[in-house]
Order: sequence, then C-alpha cells, then structure tokens
Amino acid sequence: VRVGGENNNELYIASKLETNLEMRGFAGLRSKVPARPHFEAWFRHEIPEQAMACTIQKVLQTINPPPEEIQQQIINSDSSERNAIALDRYETSQILGAKMIRVQKGNWTALQASKFFNYNFPCAKYIINTRLNTDNQVASQKNTFKRKVPLELEKLQDGIKRQNDFLTKFAQHMSEDKARLIYMEEWTNNVTQLNEVVEWLGFRNCQYDKVLHNNKDGFHHDDSSIDFGGGCLAP
Repeated sequence: VRVGGENNNELYIASKLETNLEMRGFAGLRSKVPARPHFEAWFRHEIPEQAMACTIQKVLQTINPPPEEIQQQIINSDSSERNAIALDRYETSQILGAKMIRVQKGNWTALQASKFFNYNFPCAKYIINTRLNTDNQVASQKNTFKRKVPLELEKLQDGIKRQNDFLTKFAQHMSEDKARLIYMEEWTNNVTQLNEVVEWLGFRNCQYDKVLHNNKDGFHHDDSSIDFGGGCLAP
C-alpha cells in the first residue's frame, strides 16, 4: 500500500485535460455520439470514452512514486536476470492512494469533483475526513499557519464551513461502497472506528492497536509503532 503526501491539488489540475476539450463543445469524451463534421479540424475522429482515464491515473502514479530504494533497484537491475525488478510488475502489486487535502479548493463543485473521480478512478475508494467542531478547526489553522496579515475571523470561519460542506457533499454524491465520511473528533479517540474503515477498504485481519499522530506538535512525526497483528491481508 502506498499513499502519497500532499500534492497541491494536482489531480484537479489534471481534470483540466478533460474540461479543456469539453469547453470546445466536444462531447465525445463522455458520449458515443461521433464528433460533428465541422469539428473534424479539431478532433478528426471520436475520442473513445474514458480515453483520458489512463493519463489521469498516470498522474497519480507520478505524484506517488515507489520508494527511492525500489527505484534504485529497478535502475541498477539487469533485466535479463530472472529475479530482476521491473517497474510495471512491481506496480501491479501496489494499492495507490493520495492525500487530497486541497480537493475542495479547486474551481469545481462537489458534484463535478465526484463525477471526475468516479469516471477516471472507477475502482477507487475515498475516505473523507473532516471535523464536527469548526471552532477548534479555526483555532488550529490560526495557530498552525501564521500569516503576515491575519484573515478576519469571519472570513476564516466561512472558508472552513464551505470546505467542510464541499467534502460532505462529495461523500454524499458517491455511493456508500465508494466513500466513507469520518470525523476527526470521533476516530482519533476511538480506534475501533478506524478499524471499521480499514475493513471497509477490504483489508482482512488488520487491526490498529492505537492511532498515530501525524504532524505531531505542528509538523513533526510520531515515531511510535503500530502492531497490526498477524495475518493482515490486503484486498
């Protein structure tokens, strides 16, 4: 399992590859209707449905590459050797994910975002994490991100509310087997909820014994370890 870190909303930028074509009145990306004759100078032939999906999925692989040691082994290995590591073969055994904390900041609606992800990542699952207590969320942002010119409290509260609303609606537009909405106040104090999400993802016999704190005391790592128990199986 490989989950990439923050990526400055790169998949939203990648979504423009689709909308850039659609803005020209071309519906062939999501339709079986052939391109109209006067558009032949633009597209020539109909672009098959989901033709962009491989490109978009490749973006996810690009922003979430294999560990450096694996990359070095692939570079240094002799392809003629029986046990040589090949990137394609290595990647087929991986479950990829990404930390998409800015997905709600793109110039799109929650419905548009959910359609994009469903269309280009039809087998993916989404964990949407937000908060119930927006006052604490506001205080956390103010304490963590120091600005030369502080935002007015009302603007900060409004922005956080709109972002949380976006994430909630994004989850609602997905089916229950595709998205799971969780609240930080609940799962951080109850490891059982986190284990339920792990099972929902399809893992078997995998149980957290505690919750790690990433960005501990600001941006520090939690160096403690987790015991998943024996027999943990990926989907």
